[in-house]
Amino acid sequence: MLITISYSGPEPGDLGYLLHKHPGRVQSYDLSVGRAHVFYPEFSDERCTAALMLELDALELVSNRHIRLDARKSLDHYVNDRPYVSSSIMSMAMGKVFRTAMTGRCDSRPDLAAGAIPLEITLSAVPVHGEVGLPARLFEPLGWKVTEHRLPLDPAFPEWGDSNYVNLTLSGCLRLRDALRQTYVLLPVMDDSKHYWVADDEVGKLLRAGEGWLSTHPARGFISNRYLAHQRSMTT
Repeated sequence: MLITISYSGPEPGDLGYLLHKHPGRVQSYDLSVGRAHVFYPEFSDERCTAALMLELDALELVSNRHIRLDARKSLDHYVNDRPYVSSSIMSMAMGKVFRTAMTGRCDSRPDLAAGAIPLEITLSAVPVHGEVGLPARLFEPLGWKVTEHRLPLDPAFPEWGDSNYVNLTLSGCLRLRDALRQTYVLLPVMDDSKHYWVADDEVGKLLRAGEGWLSTHPARGFISNRYLAHQRSMTT
């Protein structure tokens, strides 16, 4: 699973300050089901790109008692897409790795953190369950230009049609904290699933991450309902 964040402003290297991650080294973080790595595949005078890559242990996903897998058969717990797609596990990693950036705090570049900057975010292998064009419906009202490439079920058999997985590119001029929070919320919304049991504290997470943009989103009810696992009491 991979997400990249690119900035092409006057001083592209400032992205490292905004993310609180040094461009000169790879940084790794332990998760309950694997490891997350942050590195910079691109760093030039014109553009800077930070990447967050997840390496998940498929067996740990099954053995971890906090992980919820919607599986009807025991074998499905071991044969599933969770280690390979950008789902709520990616959101969890973003919340841990980019925690400070998501608050909008940057003592070194406070003016840059407080303003909208040109950003491009790419998301690989995103599971999308719903109508065609759902990513655009969710991201475009927030100011993003959405480019969606739906992946085929099998490139060797095009007659089988497309899968439910897409590669997404989001381009826009937004505050970095808003971009991260929106992605954090909308990844599990597109998937319509979470890898853990949803409890009452999810309401607080949604309100904090949705501050400043969710209340005016035309799909506010749809987003809230899916993010809170269709639990009506929480959505209300």
